Amino acid sequence: MRLVALAAIAVVLIVIIAAIVVNCSKPASSTASQSAAAANDTASSAAAEIAAPAESAEAADASETSAETPAAEANTASAQIPVVDAEPGDVSYTVAQAAKLKYRDADFAVNPARTDWNYDTPNGHKTIYLTLDDGPSANTERVLDILDQYNCKATFFVTGQNPDYFPWIKEAYDRGHTIGLHSYSHDYESCYSSTEGFWNEFDEIGQVVKDQIGYVPCFIRFPGGASNTISADYSQGIMTELANQAHERGYQYYDWSLSCGDGSVHTADELVYYGCEPTDEENVIYLAHDGSAKETTAEALPAIIEYYQSQGYTFEAIDRSTMVFQHDIAN
Repeated sequence: MRLVALAAIAVVLIVIIAAIVVNCSKPASSTASQSAAAANDTASSAAAEIAAPAESAEAADASETSAETPAAEANTASAQIPVVDAEPGDVSYTVAQAAKLKYRDADFAVNPARTDWNYDTPNGHKTIYLTLDDGPSANTERVLDILDQYNCKATFFVTGQNPDYFPWIKEAYDRGHTIGLHSYSHDYESCYSSTEGFWNEFDEIGQVVKDQIGYVPCFIRFPGGASNTISADYSQGIMTELANQAHERGYQYYDWSLSCGDGSVHTADELVYYGCEPTDEENVIYLAHDGSAKETTAEALPAIIEYYQSQGYTFEAIDRSTMVFQHDIAN
């Protein structure tokens, strides 16, 4: 029996040694590939374990809220956006910004039940809310590329003047920018002859945007701004009426506190000169344009961005927490 046991042990040792020799003779790339595959399998398993509860929770939320009103959906979305006390560049700040993008569909959709607007509280750090009116156009792609180059986010108040460029609305949205409404035609007579005509214009551009990004956004800008006086040529007192009706309909309108001056015809150098204005404001709503005649704006934009970044500002897109800036209504 003792001899049999010793023989069995010897056989096992021979098998082990042979296995070691064979394994050592394999090419390094094969061993590395197996190790990488094993690591991927482990990572995939871990991701699946993390994702499974989240997917289950999302499915449960969907089933529970499928019959809820848009107001309930928006409030639920807002509740999920983390509020992080962090400065731009911090990891926690980046996570919070990503969360805002994830939930912006429900949170940014027009909703008469949402009245939680911020009229007096800056966001705690120096911020330029760059807004671009009158697009999309042939200039929008160039503007988007510049924003990407400088890691900036902006808000595009769009019109329907150039239907061939409507897909750039979705492209701007997909790159993390906020979409707002600026009327369909930007024609003052069409917009300001009656409140009915005005809301027809905004319903029309709202549908264009919905076709591109899936919802009608709550952010709007009046053609000419809330302080325009040209509206009085078509209807006395209409701006006061429209401002009240906008809030009743669930919209919020934004004017601007600084501008590069591209509402008039200027060279790129002139826009840089006018557009790089020293300011003590913590949060700035900045007016520019990406319409079809604004090539010089795109030329001036890098220098304007660099100036304000050198002053410690970051460029962010408007969201529901952005402090509202509005002009005095003149009609």
